[in-house]
Amino acid sequence: MPEWIKLFLKVIGIFLVLLAVAGGAAYLTLRILIPPENIEVPQIVGKKLDEAVIILSKNSLSLRVTGEKYSAKVPPDVVISQVPSPGVKVRKDRSIEVVISKGKRVISVPYVIGMELREAKVFLSQKGLKIGYLSYIYSSFPQDEIVAQDPSPNEEVSQEEGINLLISLGFEKDKFYMPNLIGRKIERVKALLEAISLNIGKIKESSSGKEGIVISQVPSPGSIVTLGEEIELTVGVGSREKESSLSKDKWIFTKVRVPLGLEKKKVKAVILDEEGRRIVNYGWQSPGKDLWITSRVRGEGEIRVYINDELFQVEKVEE
Repeated sequence: MPEWIKLFLKVIGIFLVLLAVAGGAAYLTLRILIPPENIEVPQIVGKKLDEAVIILSKNSLSLRVTGEKYSAKVPPDVVISQVPSPGVKVRKDRSIEVVISKGKRVISVPYVIGMELREAKVFLSQKGLKIGYLSYIYSSFPQDEIVAQDPSPNEEVSQEEGINLLISLGFEKDKFYMPNLIGRKIERVKALLEAISLNIGKIKESSSGKEGIVISQVPSPGSIVTLGEEIELTVGVGSREKESSLSKDKWIFTKVRVPLGLEKKKVKAVILDEEGRRIVNYGWQSPGKDLWITSRVRGEGEIRVYINDELFQVEKVEE
């Protein structure tokens, strides 16, 4: 190759290098004098995901989901947090990282009817659920067993919602008014209490009363008692005397079922015997309730039961 061509190429190479250096210096000068455009990050927390994407795109920014969290307060697909924070300036086309809500964590309600309350509490706790309101009712279920639940089994609820339970109190025992045992022989009292399913608890003795005669009782006459309840008696141990004229009395126990309906009904008993006419008020009673009417009858007579002041039932008493 001739020398003049080599010299020419060398000059051209030096020129291109100088041109590249000059161009780079000019670019750096422009970058210093004109800094790149920065964008202020907008607020997107609390926005739906699609809405947040639109807001960022209008500001020449993009969105990247980095995580999801359950939240009882934030609906699903709503932004919970963002990085960088609102107000921070970033370069154009920067990705804003967000965490979005998955909504409430829902759990299928398990079946707890028939469980004891203590067992159900442990079981629901293991499932991440808590107990709401507790209500109680007499029922055929054993005491402390769950009769009903709300929400129903297999419904979906959040962890924050409580499961309301209806608890059994067991069978409701029949209730009636305590008869007056004072002045009666202890043998008769024992037979009487056995007939109405009451138990004698303690028998105390007192020298101040007639031998074998009840002189006090607990509960007192007229008190409301339940089947199986224990009765405490005090019996005299004094000298024997003639049997009291009360031996002519008869204690009659009449079972009355209050008629069904929407409202309570007023119940009273009218006793007609040798002593005349007596009224015993049993107050307002619930529909469908079994009520024991306890009546002392002297000689022959009858017991009339009135409901809402209308004759409902009559029982004859003979010698």
